[in-house]
Amino acid sequence: MPSGTWANNDLGNCLMCGKKLRPLYKNSDWSTRKYHVSCFRELVSDISNYNKVAYTKYGVKKKIANLPEDKAREKKEFTITFD
Repeated sequence: MPSGTWANNDLGNCLMCGKKLRPLYKNSDWSTRKYHVSCFRELVSDISNYNKVAYTKYGVKKKIANLPEDKAREKKEFTITFD
C-alpha cells in the first residue's frame, strides 16, 4: 500500500518522468522533492555513464565553441582564446 494519496496533491510533476508526484508520509522533506524515489535512483545510476546516455536519454546537445554541433560544423573558422 502506498504511503501517500493522490487527493489534494499539489506537489507537481516529477522532473524526470513527468508523472504526478505523491507525498510520502515517512519522510518530512517530501514537499521540496522534485523526483520520484525510483527516478532519482535511476538518475544517480546514470551519472557513471553520463557521457554515453546524456545525448540519447536526457536530450543534451553537443556543443563546439559554445554553438550547437550542427551550426558549429557549418562555420569553418574558430577562434580559441586562453585566459
